[in-house]
Amino acid sequence: MRNVVIGLVIGLVVGVVLGVTILTPKIKTHAASKAVLSERDLDKDVSQAPIALTSLQKGDAIHWRSAPPFPSDRPNVANQARDFAKQLTILSGEKMILPVLPAKDVIAADRLFGAIASGRIDALFTTADIAIDKEPALALYSAIPFGPKPQDTLAWLQAGNGTKKLRDMFANHNIHALVCGYLPAESSGWFTNEINNAEQLSDLRLRITGLGAKVWEKAGANVATITPEEIMAAFDQDQIDGAVFSSPDMDAKSGFSRFAKNYYYPGWQNQGQPLLLLVNARAWKKLDQERKSLLKASCDQHTSLSHAKAAKAQFDGLSEIVKQEVKLQKLPLYVIEPLHESWKKVLAEEARRNQTFRETWEDLKSFLKTRRTWQEMSVIKQETADY
Repeated sequence: MRNVVIGLVIGLVVGVVLGVTILTPKIKTHAASKAVLSERDLDKDVSQAPIALTSLQKGDAIHWRSAPPFPSDRPNVANQARDFAKQLTILSGEKMILPVLPAKDVIAADRLFGAIASGRIDALFTTADIAIDKEPALALYSAIPFGPKPQDTLAWLQAGNGTKKLRDMFANHNIHALVCGYLPAESSGWFTNEINNAEQLSDLRLRITGLGAKVWEKAGANVATITPEEIMAAFDQDQIDGAVFSSPDMDAKSGFSRFAKNYYYPGWQNQGQPLLLLVNARAWKKLDQERKSLLKASCDQHTSLSHAKAAKAQFDGLSEIVKQEVKLQKLPLYVIEPLHESWKKVLAEEARRNQTFRETWEDLKSFLKTRRTWQEMSVIKQETADY
């Protein structure tokens, strides 16, 4: 009897060992691909960087080298990066890991872009703003003044030529780009005083960035190019009369209501913008087709979810702003109209200056025109809808 029991125990142990080592698939992790760069590594010569994914086999786990999301001073970008990274880990069965590192300090766009282009890092979560100085047409993937609605932009990216043109621009720099998230529309900004007439535009001292800054300058305002961290001090020291920061969910946490009690809408300068996952071209080529498809599907899902969740988050943000004794104000037509005229001039200048910008804008405009034809025929007008 004793021998029978011993035999059963030995058989059970052998069975477990065989099950773990043979029947259960192994997930390998390359030591090189586990290296995550710190900020001081961003400027190292590329020859010193470990080469990830050099011998990727089917079933191996990928732990990409990454860096803090860009812009590192935008909490909503970092939040979406973390959400996407968690989703990717789950959907891939922990076979694709994208670390989202916290930023101790603001990291310059050039440093991060150089790191992803050269291969010092494998992937980076970012906005298109990271490379506008190198590819001016990327401004059309950022904040477009008086631009299309989010659903129209997403349609252009997913069903038009938007993503192809985006990838062509980044391919010039050894980078593969994926649309991987969406930021909601901004407000028109925080203002210390009400805007009562068009003449006030020429006296305004305003913090704003991107194409919207060029529009305000064209309209006569004095634009202050300061970082988000400097906005509070600028208000406190009476250096600015207003500031455009973000969408209501982020604005509600900004603290600007201490100085500015007028919160204007709509965000004509930014109706929403896509987020991007940039992958070094060499790292992308090393992926098998299954993982490329998984990465794209994960990005598509995250883009849809982030857009769908945005409206509720903005309503909650506005509710918090009102609690801070801030007055919600609709930007009057006598302000909107001169800004729109200024945008037309800025748009013409940018199109003359850069061929890719001009071609990308024409493609977007053509897509929106064909889309609008069907929308006008199919969509019930808001005033007749039962909601």
